[in-house]
Amino acid sequence: MAANEIHLSQPDWLASEWLAAQRQRPNPADDQGRLQAVLALAALTVAHDSGGPFAAAVYALDTGELISTSVNTVVSNHCAAAHAELQALSQAQQKIGSYTLIDRPCVLVSSSEPCTMCLGAIAWSGVKQLVFSSTREDVEQIGFDEGPTTEEWRQQLTERGIHVIGPMLREEGRQILRDYQSRQGVIYNARPIGPAQI
Repeated sequence: MAANEIHLSQPDWLASEWLAAQRQRPNPADDQGRLQAVLALAALTVAHDSGGPFAAAVYALDTGELISTSVNTVVSNHCAAAHAELQALSQAQQKIGSYTLIDRPCVLVSSSEPCTMCLGAIAWSGVKQLVFSSTREDVEQIGFDEGPTTEEWRQQLTERGIHVIGPMLREEGRQILRDYQSRQGVIYNARPIGPAQI
């Protein structure tokens, strides 16, 4: 890799296991089905010890087509920006050949409420909808630092034309976080907290 390039890779099992399984079934018909698929991917990344317990995917709202998908690879890629949402959005934009998804109505489906960095990316991405499972508080309870935020973040996205749905299937999302914690997964960029109780 050249010194002036950035390369972010996804684990090999993502294509061989999760994507292969997705191809064997119809595209999820609704937000809950899409979130269930993303949560299954987040659970796989925990089981494979591939990185943070987070996954995201971009789907076309009109056809339900899966456009892109990603898991968190901060540790393996040595990059604090390698969050699942950022990578899924970037892959989708490169796939359609535009810096914005505004002309292709899409939904970003994430295993967790966006951190501060991902919130900014979502605001500028061109997606029309965000669906998420576990909350920022759930994620911070196991030690991650989600960055500063405002209580008006939902309203701010709505004002930009982005419909926010969540938390949905929150208990399933919280269980993935618990599993990661029980496996002593790396809490990168941790914040000082007491014992987690989620």
